[in-house]
Amino acid sequence: MDFLIGIWNGLLDGLAAILATFQGVFEPIPLVGAWSWAFSIIALTVVVRVLLLPLAIKQTRSMRAMQSLKPEIDRIQKKYKADRSMMKTDPEKYRARKQKQQEETMKLYKEHNVNPLGGCLPLLAQMPIFIAMFRLLTTERADPLQGEGFLLVDDLTVNALQGAGIGAWFLVLAMGITMYVSQRQMMANNPASADNPQMKIMLYLMPVMLTIFAMNFPVGLVLYWVTTNLWTMGQQYVMFRGASAPQPAKAKS
Repeated sequence: MDFLIGIWNGLLDGLAAILATFQGVFEPIPLVGAWSWAFSIIALTVVVRVLLLPLAIKQTRSMRAMQSLKPEIDRIQKKYKADRSMMKTDPEKYRARKQKQQEETMKLYKEHNVNPLGGCLPLLAQMPIFIAMFRLLTTERADPLQGEGFLLVDDLTVNALQGAGIGAWFLVLAMGITMYVSQRQMMANNPASADNPQMKIMLYLMPVMLTIFAMNFPVGLVLYWVTTNLWTMGQQYVMFRGASAPQPAKAKS
């Protein structure tokens, strides 16, 4: 436990040192220097996303592989069709068919070396940094940022509800909008999620829920979040546009 605590504290100290370094770079620059801490958060976000590029590339390849397997997945679902009416009339048969669907689909993924959760890798890798940024901006490590603003934001260390300025509300709104757009981009290029009713519900529900949460987050963290979403949107546009169209998998006879 002490070892994990040491790693966690090291991560917090490291992020604080990186922010301070960027702040020292931005501070002497005209115009930018007045918002040097905000630009430091933006720069840190860019560094994190560049480091995560290998995972993002793997994510895109996984999504393309899933897309190429869609005809086979559709064939399996059609062969072992199990609608909700069957769940009422013959629940045992319904469960058996659903289980067979899952078994055949997982077998197909294994044969083609496809990880259906590959699209989640960048998000999972970002979570420790996001949590660390939250801790960084809510502890004494954030003392140098107190009173530092950005555009119409008065203080990066307080949240919108605490009176951080009208700019804080614009950032909260921008966070929700950019999250929705980035999720929609991903769903449009991932057949596994585009055909999933639950995923379609989450497309609208998650941005709304996280926008509400963002009202209680330090504005500096919301700025980190917005920058992350904007990077994700641009990255997905480039990767999906540049990727070659997948060749459909041949259906088994």
